Amino acid sequence: MINLLPIEEKERLALDRIKKLVVILGFAILAAVISLILVLLSVKFYILGEAVSQKFILEQAKNRYQTPDFLVYNSLLQGYNKDIVQIESFNKNKVQFSSAIRNILEAKRPAGVSFLDISLAKAKNFGKIEAKLFGASDTRDNLLLFKKSLEESASIQSPNFSPESWISPKDINFYLTFEVNGN
Repeated sequence: MINLLPIEEKERLALDRIKKLVVILGFAILAAVISLILVLLSVKFYILGEAVSQKFILEQAKNRYQTPDFLVYNSLLQGYNKDIVQIESFNKNKVQFSSAIRNILEAKRPAGVSFLDISLAKAKNFGKIEAKLFGASDTRDNLLLFKKSLEESASIQSPNFSPESWISPKDINFYLTFEVNGN
């Protein structure tokens, strides 16, 4: 088909077509924006309605749980919770003297060495017990064997005999300090 229209008329028709396309696209975009605004407004009103109902439910729950009986039980439970925390802390930091005595008695002791008195106290080191031991030994050799077995023991640390313990070769009264595991 041959178009016999002058060039100016062709340009004006093309321009009219572009204007119509822009107007149609503008209305389509405007309709989409208006639809989006309406959807967002409906979501906003829905959320506001839910917030009001949740506030109402929260107020009812507050009123229900502010009764004198509930407050008394709540304070009792809080006190029990504090006691449980203190008991747990005590149990974590406890030192068992019975296991310390068992560790001391497990150290090999020659037949001529006997204990006369033992004193145990909680040490500054966590889980350790300071021990003071008074005893008697028939010979210095037996006391040396006892000292060696204490030094080899894994649960006894830093055994320290008093200097007077080594003076006499027989019938020795000795004094010993050391740390022992209390766990």
